[in-house]
Amino acid sequence: MIMKRVYIFILVFLMNIAAVWGQANGTQIAETDSTLIMQNSKVRIEFPKGKIFDISKFSLNGKELILNKGNNTIPWTLTYKGPQGENPVLFPSHGEYTGWSKEKKDGHMAISFHWNMRLTYDDLVPVIMIISIPDDSDLVHWDIQAGTPEGWLVSNTQFPRVTVGRPEKAKLITSAGWGAEYDLKNPQVYTSSYPSVTGSMQLLLLHNSDGSLYYATQDRNACGKDLRASVSDNNVTLLTDVVASEGWSNHQSKTFSLPWSTVIGYSNLGWQDAATKWYRPFTFTTEWGNKPLASRNIPQWLLDTDTWIRAKGVSDTVRNAVKKAIDLYGKNTFVHWYFWHHYPYDTHYPDYFPAKAGFADMIAEVQRRGCHTVPYINGRLWDPASDSYSTLNGISASCRKPDGMLYTEIYPTSKVLNTVTCPASELWQGIITDLVIKIQKELKTNGVYIDQIAAAAPQPCWATNHGHARGGGDYWHKSYRHLMDSLRNHHLEPGNILISEENAECYIDMFDLLLTVNSPHDGCRIVPLFPIVYSDRLITAAYTYSPTDRVNRGDFLYQTMQCFLYGSQLGWVDPTLLMKDEAKREADFLKELSNLRKKQHDVFVGGRYIKEIIPGGDNPMVNVPGFGKMNVVAGSEWITANGKRVQYYVNMDNTDHEIVLPDSNKITVKALQGIRINL
Repeated sequence: MIMKRVYIFILVFLMNIAAVWGQANGTQIAETDSTLIMQNSKVRIEFPKGKIFDISKFSLNGKELILNKGNNTIPWTLTYKGPQGENPVLFPSHGEYTGWSKEKKDGHMAISFHWNMRLTYDDLVPVIMIISIPDDSDLVHWDIQAGTPEGWLVSNTQFPRVTVGRPEKAKLITSAGWGAEYDLKNPQVYTSSYPSVTGSMQLLLLHNSDGSLYYATQDRNACGKDLRASVSDNNVTLLTDVVASEGWSNHQSKTFSLPWSTVIGYSNLGWQDAATKWYRPFTFTTEWGNKPLASRNIPQWLLDTDTWIRAKGVSDTVRNAVKKAIDLYGKNTFVHWYFWHHYPYDTHYPDYFPAKAGFADMIAEVQRRGCHTVPYINGRLWDPASDSYSTLNGISASCRKPDGMLYTEIYPTSKVLNTVTCPASELWQGIITDLVIKIQKELKTNGVYIDQIAAAAPQPCWATNHGHARGGGDYWHKSYRHLMDSLRNHHLEPGNILISEENAECYIDMFDLLLTVNSPHDGCRIVPLFPIVYSDRLITAAYTYSPTDRVNRGDFLYQTMQCFLYGSQLGWVDPTLLMKDEAKREADFLKELSNLRKKQHDVFVGGRYIKEIIPGGDNPMVNVPGFGKMNVVAGSEWITANGKRVQYYVNMDNTDHEIVLPDSNKITVKALQGIRINL
């Protein structure tokens, strides 16, 4: 009987423990005299009990990330703006750490850590950081909220700040363009500004041969932010720096909340697995990533396009080069036209009209040959010296810094001042709308290319007349979305397209195609991060900027090969260079891969890029100007829209090469050709 009572007592005790600390098969929270522990079967985090916050152990999928205590005492910073112009940057050490409490977040176990900060003598300002692990998840979620006394608001935050041990031979991947991999140098701060060409997606990947750390913000509104990795001898600090929207400080509840969670995970299988397993599923929960390509009504002629040329100017030389290129590449060659407007490039925006004499005739000539063309305009810049800036009161539409000054940029193409225009401005939305209408009506184009929208990072704006909350936030992305929806629904001619520069993720469903040419490759290596995540939901063109002086050094061959392997439409090259006699090899290589690509639309239209392949065997490396040493034969693996696996291999060399495939079979890839292998 005594043993039975003891057994019942133990059973009841264990049941109570399970009820208090979490579900037995999910996330559990426990404590010892010195340590607070949160864990499930895949994650374990330990926090030392004491007078300051810290993380003593951080184990993800069996990988211990933190080497030393004391490196995570600053998990956040908050910059406040006060009623008298006060502008303090608060660190945890500026207040009192008051401990922790257990709670539920979105139905799963969480720990909230508490600080009391003092902005005035009368008010203690609470800061609450919530760390949570959904049951059976291998991702740790981080959230923060803070008090905002009367007259105060939060203007900036760095959150979360997580310092991990620097892995041996670690590399960092940012989402710049296609993806950029850096060999870590110290001291060094790597910054990815989202959404822009330097941050097409909101994640960082710190990896080596053992696996990959995954750091990502799950922001479904695409708010502006900088993701950073600060590297030292022994550690790497990952953080997100955010210019806050004043709309995130609720004056009724007197609370600031960061409107998204940040997640951290670790994949033992590497960075490609992390991007596929965690980031790709997240994108399907967003308004830009939840649309299958087939649902977007992209004109068939654009889906059938394989080759682009980049015409610059309206001279007879340009006209003849365009004719020669169409002779070579045939029907459905895409002509992207620059320098067509009345003023020099990158000046007098948005005063493009009148078009140069003869431009409309050139467009008609291209179209008579079964090809298509769109002209260049800029969707972001307004020249303050232009006639329209004064007559239309352009200053009222310009983005404003906190001190009321304008954002002013100078480009080497023109060396004149350009102001950054706020996309929320009704005046600017009307100007772009009128331009799109006029270009289609007067020039009879196949649509319009609107530069910089998917390339340039949002500028926080403190103007009071644009209809958005001051500071940062989602207004930049949402305003362009409103503009593009209006153009598409009311002003785009049937069969015409809208395209833009670069591939920031939140714009992929707004445009029929994105031109991807700015991926960095100086001091880093381009990796296919973006295709791994998004290849099945958009159409892209080009790979990087084509040479502007001559194309026969080897770099254009490499760019064309990689462009094909990434599934992007080929070319985007100046025909006045490509049609020269000394560039015949390059022109023929583009023709060869264009002909091959015409037969791959079952893969490249709606199919999914899986991985990069560098085959073994006879596969020498050569020095590619601007890119470094690269193998002459490269490959990629794809899955078609109906689930078939294929591989491609391209040889950019002048001689044949017998390569060894991943399955150990051998195959010869002929000089300056590509092949498809159905698996």
